[in-house]
Amino acid sequence: MECMVNQKVSVLCVIPARYKSSRFEGKPLALINGIPMIKRTYNQVVKSTLLDKVIVATDDLKIKDYCDEEKIPVFMTSDKCLTGTDRVAEVANYLDYDFYINVQGDEPVIEHKVIDQLVNEYLKYKDQYIAYNLYKYIYDEKEIQSDTIVKVILNEKDELMYMSRLPIPYSKSGLKSKFKHQVPVYGFTKKALQEFTKFNKTINEQFEDVELLRFVDLGYKLKMTETDANSIAVDVPTDVQKVEIFLIKNGLK
Repeated sequence: MECMVNQKVSVLCVIPARYKSSRFEGKPLALINGIPMIKRTYNQVVKSTLLDKVIVATDDLKIKDYCDEEKIPVFMTSDKCLTGTDRVAEVANYLDYDFYINVQGDEPVIEHKVIDQLVNEYLKYKDQYIAYNLYKYIYDEKEIQSDTIVKVILNEKDELMYMSRLPIPYSKSGLKSKFKHQVPVYGFTKKALQEFTKFNKTINEQFEDVELLRFVDLGYKLKMTETDANSIAVDVPTDVQKVEIFLIKNGLK
């Protein structure tokens, strides 16, 4: 996908990678069909032609050493970063770009077209929004009920109203709801990252453990865009098998 607007902007993609995950320690280096997850994610991201640079951001030396061995650009961040977006914000303090994309390091099959979508949305709306995200419809009941999959509520302009790990919207009348889930690829202006780090975690952000809710709680508008791209987040060890099955079914290595 090429830029829909004939305008050059500088875009940095940051892949936050945390070793000490409470639900899956060492996750970025977990092997998926013999290849560490962080390398799989990086290899998917660099397929986008709209990025000027891609780097991994981590506070862990094991991840840094692996990235150095594999010639993957890596940036060491503070161990005080509470979220992936905090890591991106720290990188933005040192590397100046027009637009920053955060691809979570646990997205080993993410399609590069989601990155292209975010860049094009930024080019289309520019100063109307400071942050951008993607969503996808879900129909599987297990996914709808899963607290590892974040559901979203949008207004008529596809602006984010709320995110929850509960299945929302709830239908009191029995009408069948159409559920949407967040795809964990975010786009930020530098202003967005500066605003994000000015404040501690907000109440709803703490309750749901969803970092984008900080922007909602602070009164900012986030632009959401529908995607049909594949995305399998690895949150717990059993998710590795899901990815391996997906790779086999799709004839991928």
